Amino acid sequence: MENYLEINRAHWNARTPAHLGSEFYDVKGWLAGQDSLREIELALLPEDLSGKRILHLQCHFGQDTLSLARRGAEVTGVDLSDEAIAAARELAERAELEARFINCDLYSLPDHLDEAGSFDYVFTSYGTIGWLPDIRRWSAIVARYLRPGGRFVFVEFHPLAWLWNEDRTGIKYSYFGGAPIVEEEGSYTDGSEGVSGQIVSWDHPLSSIITALVEEGLRLRSFQEYDFSPYDCFPDTVKVGDHRWQLRGLEGKIPLTYALDMERE
Repeated sequence: MENYLEINRAHWNARTPAHLGSEFYDVKGWLAGQDSLREIELALLPEDLSGKRILHLQCHFGQDTLSLARRGAEVTGVDLSDEAIAAARELAERAELEARFINCDLYSLPDHLDEAGSFDYVFTSYGTIGWLPDIRRWSAIVARYLRPGGRFVFVEFHPLAWLWNEDRTGIKYSYFGGAPIVEEEGSYTDGSEGVSGQIVSWDHPLSSIITALVEEGLRLRSFQEYDFSPYDCFPDTVKVGDHRWQLRGLEGKIPLTYALDMERE
């Protein structure tokens, strides 16, 4: 769909105010010192990021970006939503953290950021690539900004999490993706009851994601799959641990998230 950017930008603009006030994101707790990063990505990142330059793609309102800044990193966050980027800049001021935020769609980032090959890490996590139609263009952006030896840390919901019909009695969508999925949808947080509208998304198989990155010159360091989500963002979950949820009736049976750690050659 040619107008997918406008449709999705409008929806994320509507989501942002609800997310800022939600218990799901708990901005108040985060400002008091709580970490928004979860165990999967933390296992792939050094505890001390002092002196490291990190580019955070599809950063929403910057909470994770700024959590990386708290660990010493020099951070740049990028997001499609102008409302989210405005909120990210305000959040950085409230937290007294240094950060740069860029408002643009991911594919046009080279028009806004002329710093190819200069980042130690490119980072992106949870609910990002499903908004993108072309994985090869995405992987080219990732590779463009990494320095030689730089690492791409990527944590995402597993493709198997998105394929089901509403009551999870059968598979509705193709694992192999391709066609845009146009839906009327709300949001995933508490306090988002008034947020609804059209969204456009795509499913991408793991093979296409990994292959695209490898063909851009990234070497696979590790690939892990996990049977839990660190966020309670599905409608039918069971809590199985601290920041761990599984799908009811499918507990421990399918992967819900995965992580890639890759290095630029």
